[in-house]
Amino acid sequence: MKWTRFFKYSLPIGIAGIGINAVLFVTNAFYELVAPLLKNNLTAGPFFTFIDNVTFFTPCFFALLFIAYIIAGQCYMKKVYERNYEKETEALTAKNSAIQKELDEKTEFLKHKYYTNCPNCGSVRVENTNICSFCGASLTIEDNVTKDESENKEG
Repeated sequence: MKWTRFFKYSLPIGIAGIGINAVLFVTNAFYELVAPLLKNNLTAGPFFTFIDNVTFFTPCFFALLFIAYIIAGQCYMKKVYERNYEKETEALTAKNSAIQKELDEKTEFLKHKYYTNCPNCGSVRVENTNICSFCGASLTIEDNVTKDESENKEG
């Protein structure tokens, strides 16, 4: 039996407890207030003593039982909340790590300049790639190559 099913019915059980306590209160009131006025054999004997004790102590017992039930439910729901919070935090951390890794790769990719056509085979560069999809040659323009080209243009 799962605990969630057990605590799912807290409200109906609480309402039933209130109803039971109300019935027992009325019964107790009858035995404490009305029965002594009758002054007959109903108020004497072990059966009346048993009924009197049951009607007197049962509401107290149910009150303690429902208080314990509410406290146990609150403790359980707190643990469920903490467990779900930890799972959600781990999932978000993993998702954020994956996004950060992707952003780092894109940042590193954008730090360099790339040929639009492969210098080895002449094929057109596929977008967001740094190697030729046909021959595997590097499409990265080296920094010293760009400096040499800029010096040739100036000179």
